[in-house]
Amino acid sequence: MEEHEEPVPLPITDVFDLHSIPPKDIRSAVEEYLRLAHERQFTALRIIHGRGIGVQRETVRSVLSRTPFVHSYQDAPAEAGGWGATIVTLRDALHQDPAQPATRPATVGQMEDLMAQFDAIWNEARQLALSLSAEDFNRQPQPGRWSAGQCLDHLVHVDRMYGERLAEAVSKGKSEGRFAEGPFHYGWLESYVLRSTEPPAKFRVKAPQVFVPSPRHDPEKTLEEFRLANRDLVRLADSAKGLDLRRIKVVSPVTRLWRWSLGIAFAVCAAHERRHLYQARQAAQPLEKPVPS
Repeated sequence: MEEHEEPVPLPITDVFDLHSIPPKDIRSAVEEYLRLAHERQFTALRIIHGRGIGVQRETVRSVLSRTPFVHSYQDAPAEAGGWGATIVTLRDALHQDPAQPATRPATVGQMEDLMAQFDAIWNEARQLALSLSAEDFNRQPQPGRWSAGQCLDHLVHVDRMYGERLAEAVSKGKSEGRFAEGPFHYGWLESYVLRSTEPPAKFRVKAPQVFVPSPRHDPEKTLEEFRLANRDLVRLADSAKGLDLRRIKVVSPVTRLWRWSLGIAFAVCAAHERRHLYQARQAAQPLEKPVPS
């Protein structure tokens, strides 16, 4: 009879160092750590993911943005790891209003989760844009690759056009009385597209011409335009609470032949914002100076 190794339990303290976790297990390890930390009533955590090129950091923040009991997160102070660690604040279950029900309809919970994701994305975009000079904001890392400013401008155009389609779908769903509590299950193709949209990009996709940004952008103006587009998505997600997120369809602004389920359309918008915010951070990294010979 073969002997099987016993699983090693995660150390549940207020600090979780990912350096000993295989990259393929990062996502599941962080999900499990957050669940156990919340059960043990921790409210402040530090997750150490390292600097590198930002892949593990992005994976961690993707999980955080989807976790309902995560209240907020941000880069650690310089003395606690800086960009190589993330400080997480969890909602305190002991201080929840006892008059509120313990469970919520799945559609309401999903929309609140998406609103929190859009909030987190806006906070990251703001921190990034405010940390850059106009030159760095517009610097292209390579010919043909977008600058941080172009990435945000691209998101402004995409969010506005998808926002119009989302608003149409929400309005139509309400007028037709398409309400449901869920849970909602989506087809394999929609689920695959959503997974593929999350950063870091598995492959490059050429943006349709209507979404291609111009070369230079004013940081303050572009950030404000992104804020307005991002806030519109939050407002629309709030207005979609209680709707049937699977049966209501959203027509793509690129082609009317492509129709998304409402829940997937919102989720893809959030994933797409994370994808290009990740690209913007990569573009904004200081260029390496050549070593003198």
